[in-house]
Amino acid sequence: MRIIRLLLSFCVTSILCFASIGCTKLASDFDEKSTVSEIISGAERAFIKNDFVRSAEIYLKVEEYFPYSDDSRMALVKAIEAYHAGAKFLDLRSISRKFVKLYPEDVKAPFAKYMVGMSYFEQIIDVERDQGATRDSIKEFSELISDYPKSEYSDLARKNIKIAKNQLAGQEMAVGRYYLKRDNPLAALKRFQTVRDQHNDTPFYPESLYRIVESYLVIGIDSQALLAYDSLIKRSPNSKWTLLAKTKLEESRLKEE
Repeated sequence: MRIIRLLLSFCVTSILCFASIGCTKLASDFDEKSTVSEIISGAERAFIKNDFVRSAEIYLKVEEYFPYSDDSRMALVKAIEAYHAGAKFLDLRSISRKFVKLYPEDVKAPFAKYMVGMSYFEQIIDVERDQGATRDSIKEFSELISDYPKSEYSDLARKNIKIAKNQLAGQEMAVGRYYLKRDNPLAALKRFQTVRDQHNDTPFYPESLYRIVESYLVIGIDSQALLAYDSLIKRSPNSKWTLLAKTKLEESRLKEE
């Protein structure tokens, strides 16, 4: 009897679980006869179950069957949130751009534009790899700041731009160090100069000046090395890179003697 009860309990649990899963409808289960509340309810259930892509697809049915309505506008925002939660960056980008195009003056437009930037920003990879997503995120966030300067999302965009620029500077430094280690100081120098000229508000700026000193010493142009060292002293007198640059210059003079 005990075994039978256990089997019955298992069967009931399985049926309930199956029924629970079956309650989550597909986007294709909704059509023009469905009401807005029915569609939204289905999308919300999918979201609660962490089925974010399905949730977004169902929300988009509101936009499909009830275009340009307040419900459609709200559903687009919910679809954006769902695609973001599901890390579906291409879909997130597409729907976010669609919202901004349809409703550029809407209160949610800055949010949608921010999500366009985030669709790139959250794909930023380590400094050793291509930084296309980093540059695209800076572009989108900069447009957000320009178009919606007073939005709270513009403040977030500024912070993300700073992070993204640090990433770009980090890549330039990584490539420059690579060239320098492989006895190609001219190629390395160009990378370090890019950081000096374009990323002087990043943590990599002091090191870039040190590496410029180092590169010029390898090339044999001591006058330029001294100019870079002077800039380093003025900008970061207490930096470890300033001390290292001073040591490099002293070692170079000893070799000449």
